[in-house]
Amino acid sequence: MARISLVGTLVLVTLFVGCCINVGDDYRAKAQRSEDLTVPAADLAALDVRTNVGTITLDSTDIAEVRILAEITVKAKTVEEAEALVEQVRIVAEPSGRTLIVKAEKPSNFGRNQLAVDFHITAPARLALDCTTNVGDIRIAGFADRVTAKTDVGTIRCADLRGDADLRTNVGDIEATYTADAPAALAVSATTNVGNIDFAGPDRMSARLGASVNVGSIDTERPLTVTGPIKQSIKATIGDAEGNITLRTNVGSIRIR
Repeated sequence: MARISLVGTLVLVTLFVGCCINVGDDYRAKAQRSEDLTVPAADLAALDVRTNVGTITLDSTDIAEVRILAEITVKAKTVEEAEALVEQVRIVAEPSGRTLIVKAEKPSNFGRNQLAVDFHITAPARLALDCTTNVGDIRIAGFADRVTAKTDVGTIRCADLRGDADLRTNVGDIEATYTADAPAALAVSATTNVGNIDFAGPDRMSARLGASVNVGSIDTERPLTVTGPIKQSIKATIGDAEGNITLRTNVGSIRIR
């Protein structure tokens, strides 16, 4: 394994995720419920999943339908208020063209109460994915088309991919693993501010590679042809340089394999 160390000084980074958000003791009462939806996928080309607070988990299936399990949690000042509001939260799965949009809608009287919705979805592997959450992890496995995933605070883990990917988080790690027989030329972008990036490409990979860290290191198990100076970033080629792979972290390390 080759290592390109980009650490010049010792930097201590302390993250206060969650504890910096003081919500007080007013919203300790909690109510939960689950909702199941099934939507035919024969005419769909893409899936768009959105939640503000909550995890998104997507697994591929050979069945021509999208199955949605939503775990809804409401926190309010009283148990009675939380129970009333959780029943009014609506899970929406509506097509827009050939894209199925999945999201939660609050009732008009929701106020400052707190809502978290975790989605666990199975869908055909051929669908393109667009997943967005503000606070929560995103986990994706087994999809063949383009994957876009974005979270502000949370990890992104993608396994058995076969298509292009755009993965972004502010605080959290990113893992992207491709099947051994995935196309050699891929367009992949993985960006985090504080976190590590672990990228595992297909057996035969052909790409222009750009990797950069501010505090951390770059490890590679792939033979790279490096062009230009090695400072806080590297530019290199893998194979015939047909695709484009960009990996960026401010505080963290990058592993390429």
